Amino acid sequence: MELSGAGHLDPLLYPWEPPVASGVMDGEEFRPLGLSAGLDEVLAQASAAPLEARSLVVSIGSNSSADVMRRKFASYHQPVSAVLPLVRGQLHNIAVGHSAHVSKAGYIAAAPYPLLGECTAVWLSWLDDVQLMALDATEPNYRRIQLDGEACPLTADHGERPEEFSLFTSRWGVLTDGDGGKLPFLDQPALFGLLAGSGTGDLLEEGKSVFDGPPELVAEQLAIPSVQAWARDWFSSAGLTAPVDFDGS
Repeated sequence: MELSGAGHLDPLLYPWEPPVASGVMDGEEFRPLGLSAGLDEVLAQASAAPLEARSLVVSIGSNSSADVMRRKFASYHQPVSAVLPLVRGQLHNIAVGHSAHVSKAGYIAAAPYPLLGECTAVWLSWLDDVQLMALDATEPNYRRIQLDGEACPLTADHGERPEEFSLFTSRWGVLTDGDGGKLPFLDQPALFGLLAGSGTGDLLEEGKSVFDGPPELVAEQLAIPSVQAWARDWFSSAGLTAPVDFDGS
């Protein structure tokens, strides 16, 4: 979701690149899964906690990037293992849009919402206890909820269908088109352009939309805390925010 305290990455390239194949992050290396080696075997070779001692989190947005996860773990206040399985999967009845807030780094992060019949490509990560605490600490604008595989079927790249898993959902809701339709997930320049055309996103002292102009300058403005607070309030007052309800979770 967010990149908090994890070093600099170009906000216009959010959510950055996921691995090219399912595998295990091991420090600065990434080990793709072979035809014969399973996750537990790779974890054992790395002297890391086995799957049964880990929590499954479905990653949407930047948490699918091994580089982002390395940075998040490195920024935590205690040592964190840099060994993490990342496996491609398909999640049903969940769609992805944008959280109705601006991150500290100046981008508008991804956020899931329920949508019957939708199938979304996701990444599955199994975290040990300390990794999970480190990840939670980077997500102040999200809450991690538990979902079950019956209501939201999840299929891993290697065919496993987990019975339960967790997912980060935005505390601020998701962005809409102003008429009740939730915006699809877009790259940052496209999203900025869409918001600039909404007509009411003006900063009074400048008289023009904060989202209008070269994307690099927009992202630079959005990295200012006062602009982030303004944008969050404007999303709500302009009718561009929809709450998200995962069965009352």
